[in-house]
Amino acid sequence: MPSSSPTNSWLEQSRAFAHLFRLPVAILAALAGCTTVYALNSAMALDRYLLAGIVLACMYSAACAINDYWDLDKDRINHADRPLPSGRLSLAQARRAAIALFTTAAIAALHLGLYPFLLVAMVIPLLWHYSQILAYSGILGNAIVAAVIAALILFGGLVAHRPFAMVYSTGFLFVYQWAKEIIWDVHDAKGDRDRGVTTIANRWGDRTAFGIAWGAIATLMASIPSALFLLPMARPLWFAVFAGAMLLSLAIALIRYQLHRSAIAYDSFIIWERLGMLFGIIGLLGTAPPS
Repeated sequence: MPSSSPTNSWLEQSRAFAHLFRLPVAILAALAGCTTVYALNSAMALDRYLLAGIVLACMYSAACAINDYWDLDKDRINHADRPLPSGRLSLAQARRAAIALFTTAAIAALHLGLYPFLLVAMVIPLLWHYSQILAYSGILGNAIVAAVIAALILFGGLVAHRPFAMVYSTGFLFVYQWAKEIIWDVHDAKGDRDRGVTTIANRWGDRTAFGIAWGAIATLMASIPSALFLLPMARPLWFAVFAGAMLLSLAIALIRYQLHRSAIAYDSFIIWERLGMLFGIIGLLGTAPPS
């Protein structure tokens, strides 16, 4: 009898693509964008929510796929279990998937209007060439990734026709993501060094990287009372509770990873920071100014 049936083969490949696309991240991105749209304009038609979700899910899935495509050599060192270094998917499959997803995102964005489309059209080349930017400067690459993640709130604002209503939330998400990027570079330090990629962890050491990350978390925590006092928010207490929970989740993950640099601690860091993102998405409902 054959060792595997066609059904099992299809399931394994589906799991490999789900891993390649980082589906939890893509789903969180879609939820964040749709939550922003709802917070700013709850009367928006359902089809616009669906299109916004498709754009963001496809964008972030494609970004993960093309990043793994370019980073195969580094991932053989840092992430050997991923679909490309493990051989579960080919480079050609990853590249075709990224092209298809970026194209789908652009077409869906076009149906949302000119400005959402222009934002997507600007972001796609950055995501496609991210690994080349990283090779030039990993520190610049961290800032670009943080900006792209934060731009999903701007995207939601453009869809809702209130593009600058949540500037504070955009900045908050930028700093939060930037701190995570710095810590991920601590984990990827060996692969980055082998490729000549300059990161904070490689240039100034792990201690400095962790110190900057903790400084970013402290800055965000300190900004919450000022935001409550200075900014008009629909549900300020709601925002404070869930923004605090978001930062607490990241802090818990960071403490454990800083104390125990094991694979288990790193996996725990990923889980806790994704939980933090979920708290942040809920908190978005409170940050929008009253209509």
